Amino acid sequence: MGDTQKWIWILAVVLATGCSRVATPPPTRLIPTRMPTIVPSPTSTAPNLADTGWVVAAHGIEVRNLVVAGIVPDVTTPIYAVRLDPALVRLRVRYTPDTPQPLRAWVEADRPLVAVNGGFFTASNRATALIVSDGAAHGTSYVGFGGMLAASPDGRIWIQALRDEPYDPVVPLDQAIQSFPMLVYPGGTAAEISDNGQRARRTAVAMDRAGRMLIIVCPTSAFSLQALATWLASSDLEIDRALNLDGGSSSGLFVQAGDIRWQIDSFAALPSVLLVEPRTP
Repeated sequence: MGDTQKWIWILAVVLATGCSRVATPPPTRLIPTRMPTIVPSPTSTAPNLADTGWVVAAHGIEVRNLVVAGIVPDVTTPIYAVRLDPALVRLRVRYTPDTPQPLRAWVEADRPLVAVNGGFFTASNRATALIVSDGAAHGTSYVGFGGMLAASPDGRIWIQALRDEPYDPVVPLDQAIQSFPMLVYPGGTAAEISDNGQRARRTAVAMDRAGRMLIIVCPTSAFSLQALATWLASSDLEIDRALNLDGGSSSGLFVQAGDIRWQIDSFAALPSVLLVEPRTP
């Protein structure tokens, strides 16, 4: 899809949210999607064709392989989920628009427990909305649409729907990523998204009803945005709220915690990533 088409799609999604005051983001950079490579180590929990249930990977980190039927006819769809205890891990947003790199390179440089791609960005690798990295804010908040994953200086983690809870610059943030659309609104209600039904690789972040954070990646072009929203709300993941991050060629997920080694690399060079690190006393 070209930049012009992407611009039209973004505008359509934004208008579909029903917002009246919209700071419309510029088009994101698109790179043709290929199938990712998932490389387990000999000691990892290898991807398989059955639901593994939640497996403890490290202190505060659980992982789960799921396989969903019916999203694409006659095809099973793999999903990789990571569940985090906010009291035991720390989020960190890295943002270097002048030196974007694939997710693998970010992992090699920072050695996090978990790494996933961030939000949307322009052709010049600038975030299309507010991003906060180690307390430093960049860009401008979305108004009336989208959502924000945020962490406070004391380590509290939350997701807010900007339609209902606008960004407040007075609230201190240590880390934050804004993206769109919201997939599940607070209370577990699936969003109604007027997308064009296009299927793509998907990345989402969520909070469950117990206050745990989830990272969810579908590395195949199976889900439309509406299909993902519907599945998340109806799944047994106990989702309270969920936010879409950049997908397609940007989607990626690395886990290197305990014996677990998941490697789903992005095919785009990423100016921003979300890392999960051990919480220090």
